[in-house]
Amino acid sequence: MELVFSNFQIFLDAVQSITEEKLVEAKKILETSGKDIENISDIIVNDNGELFDLLPDGTLVRVNLYIATKEIDRRYTLNSIQSGDLYKYHLYQCSTISTMFNSGRKHRYKLNTREDGTFFYTFNNSKGKILKIIKDQKLNICKNCLKKFLGKNFVSDYDVANFDLRKFHQQNSSFFDFDTSSMEKEEDAKPNVYSRKWTQISNQIKTKYDYTCQECGWRPKTVYQKKFIHTHHQNGDKHNNRQDNLKVLCIKCHSEVDTYHTRIKSLENYREFLNL
Repeated sequence: MELVFSNFQIFLDAVQSITEEKLVEAKKILETSGKDIENISDIIVNDNGELFDLLPDGTLVRVNLYIATKEIDRRYTLNSIQSGDLYKYHLYQCSTISTMFNSGRKHRYKLNTREDGTFFYTFNNSKGKILKIIKDQKLNICKNCLKKFLGKNFVSDYDVANFDLRKFHQQNSSFFDFDTSSMEKEEDAKPNVYSRKWTQISNQIKTKYDYTCQECGWRPKTVYQKKFIHTHHQNGDKHNNRQDNLKVLCIKCHSEVDTYHTRIKSLENYREFLNL
């Protein structure tokens, strides 16, 4: 079928107006609330490891990558939280980000182009209920990213406090490397909380493996000791309760899964387990 236009210029203008409208909307989102990431492979990484987003008109813009939600536990109140208590933002595909990509972990990431070091942030409780939304939450830069930027093996809290994000964004970028095939798909910025039936699901998988750690083979000798057996989400996504994503682990093996789980070592149950 052949398309014939009586006035081809009108058609071109209409197409261009759609692109411009999408472009304005895309820029506004990146400059305010941030862009939810449906597919991490949409991020473009240049040959220096810096992160970019592709706008509807084909323009590449430098972006910040950050976890956009924080679950508040009993240790914190909203008024007491400092930037140092929150996840850091990233400018590079640093070792922290690479570890997350390679392990297939899903987190609540967003992209933005803001240059003042503040971010659109959501605080929720353990049940996923939104407690507060802050449009300009101050965050600190990831120290691994800062090491790369400064060319240092060690950076101090002073270096973090004096980092100029605006100056960083204004620098010229180098040539681009469009190969993002090693990056995994990610979910958008939603609270990463357990499903309502999690206790039932967890007990079922533990029963299936007779409450035996699939890593080291430890098995509780009493009903009381069953509390030392955990159910682990292997990809970090608490919504994904498929059996191939769940693994039964003792509390010690669970604490050694990755850096995200080392916090388990601060629990009283962990110390009690070590003294068995």
